[in-house]
Amino acid sequence: MPSSSDLELRRQLEEPLNRECRNYPIPERGMLVTMLDSPYYPPLIADAPHYHNCMEIGLCVSGSGFVRLHEKLYPFSAGSIVVAPRGVHHNQEYGDEQMIYWRYLVLNDDYLLRHLPERYQTSILAFFDSIRTTGLFLESSQMSGVDAVMQLMFDLRRRGDGESSQELELCVLLLLQLIARHAQSTPLDAAGESIDAQQRQPIEAALAYVYEHYKEDIQISKLAKSCSMSESYFRKQFLKIMGQSPLEYVNAYRIHRSMNLLRTTSDSIQNIAARSGFSSIAAFNRNFRRHAGVSPSQWRQTRKQK
Repeated sequence: MPSSSDLELRRQLEEPLNRECRNYPIPERGMLVTMLDSPYYPPLIADAPHYHNCMEIGLCVSGSGFVRLHEKLYPFSAGSIVVAPRGVHHNQEYGDEQMIYWRYLVLNDDYLLRHLPERYQTSILAFFDSIRTTGLFLESSQMSGVDAVMQLMFDLRRRGDGESSQELELCVLLLLQLIARHAQSTPLDAAGESIDAQQRQPIEAALAYVYEHYKEDIQISKLAKSCSMSESYFRKQFLKIMGQSPLEYVNAYRIHRSMNLLRTTSDSIQNIAARSGFSSIAAFNRNFRRHAGVSPSQWRQTRKQK
């Protein structure tokens, strides 16, 4: 029977757009909460701003786009590092329709600070304090060595013997030391640009409605009403802001959710179609092939092989 931690992580995979706090289940002991391999496949739905109950460190393995961190927008590419302390809002925005692949380390910062060896305290405590409210973005050219340590940690996790947990904690300390050293010589806002926080505000209620009701029959008139707009004006505004019609967005959102279910569950295609909000298996197959270029079963099999 899956543990409560496993069920919580599965929920996060199946419900990737929690609009507020995405809580990780925190263990009582240990500085490493979890490690995640996180590929994102087209269609890439814009992530909602969110925050965590602990520290998250992300390494971009492949792909490109933008990451919003606190009040700044940064272009990321392979090798970029994002450090999101507890409570700091962040989210991703994608560029080209391509697979985006991140690796994440999630740290129990409370436990880490309580058990931090004395020789690391000066540099790591100062680093944590400097990014506490803003987070940190570093480009790949500034991060020599971090990707190697991250790779070592995932190799150790795959080994999974009795000594790997101690070795992983040593790697966490080394990783933080490397990032802190680079942060000292890198202005936190060097690559950032001011963002327009009001950009999606006119249709934010409609996006929230889709998030809450995507499994149901969604009428465009209800989306327009949620934004206090006429239907015709809402359609124009939505297309202008999102670059696609409301119906295209709803179908793309449902397909995105179905891809998470295809990757993370063994449910039948028919059940996944229903769980994703499609009224028939035919409509699901038609929309999935339009977005992914292959059938749901072919897409699932390809991901298993990878």
